[in-house]
Amino acid sequence: MRLTRLFDPTTPDGERIAVLGRRLLPLQTNWPGSDAVTILREWFVESLGIDPDGPDYQVHAVPPLLISREATVNFVREALLGAGPALHNSHGRDHRDDFAVVTEPECCDGDCVTVTLFEASASRARFALSWLRQAGYEATALYSETEDEHRLHVLGGFIPATPADAPAEIHAAQHLWLKGFSSPTIRADVYVEVPGPTPPVPVAWRPGWLSTDIAAPHGSTAKQRKKVANAIADSFRSADWQVDRRGPEALHICPPSTP
Repeated sequence: MRLTRLFDPTTPDGERIAVLGRRLLPLQTNWPGSDAVTILREWFVESLGIDPDGPDYQVHAVPPLLISREATVNFVREALLGAGPALHNSHGRDHRDDFAVVTEPECCDGDCVTVTLFEASASRARFALSWLRQAGYEATALYSETEDEHRLHVLGGFIPATPADAPAEIHAAQHLWLKGFSSPTIRADVYVEVPGPTPPVPVAWRPGWLSTDIAAPHGSTAKQRKKVANAIADSFRSADWQVDRRGPEALHICPPSTP
């Protein structure tokens, strides 16, 4: 059967395909697995600049916004030590005593770590989340039994970039994520992990505005939820969003207008 060629070998992209064809086609119908795999792997590296053993974001249309180092005890500890006074106890001589980082072999195949912040306020824990996320880590807050001890789950990875023309609710969600806020995560015990914003959604009767509320675990107080709402409002105002408080825990937000 004669086929119609669907690429142009005179273009740069077509030439890359032709390079692969010149190496694979001589194998004809007898394509030994090991030979074909070797040729494909070399072609990915030499013609496309793609690491065959690397992450899939290498082929995403929009490159990642942030890429983390591995989530090892040493790397995560180093990142936290660089956070400065916004995270650390100003009265301590050795900031290593402010937190502990341990590996969890039974979690994420050992590719993650758990951070415990000692004598830390909710705002300091949120700053730690923000700091790690802005280093590319997938960091989430875990439920804690005490108010002054906070645990974080940290996994290596990347933060996808948000296209400029993405809906406002996508930009708002990424802003909240990078500022250390966590939308509620429902677990088997139906408790959300920590007080946090619900995913921003458009307000039907108010074009251009989004709505978010506070979801919190059982036992949280009105004061705790209001503090989170205040912090969310402040974070959006600092990014030039309009903020309209619709109650102690409810907000309407509107992105800054573009010229």
